[in-house]
Amino acid sequence: MAKIDLVLLHAPHVYDFRKKTILHGPVSDLVPPSPVFEMYPLGLASIAEYLERNGYRVRIVNLAVRMLKNKNFDADAFIKKLNSPVFGIDLHWLVHCHGAIEVARLVKKHHPQA
Repeated sequence: MAKIDLVLLHAPHVYDFRKKTILHGPVSDLVPPSPVFEMYPLGLASIAEYLERNGYRVRIVNLAVRMLKNKNFDADAFIKKLNSPVFGIDLHWLVHCHGAIEVARLVKKHHPQA
């Protein structure tokens, strides 16, 4: 893949929800995960637009939707192939804590210099 200056990743609420079930804590039980949480926040598009306007190459990857649409999608292998010095992972809802932390772990595993 071509080098990108910044990759913005949107994680699923649970990584990997296709393989394991997780019992949410008492607070996140109040806001159960649903498909609406698999949409990335509008702020990612705003960040990308601003940076691209100032000469940076930015890519937004919705890992949650890729995992929903393709049962064979391997997020670990996909993250490993990404080529960027900087990664951003959104975490704007409590229900995303598990997924965001696990995706961050994968990024650090494959891109320790990032």
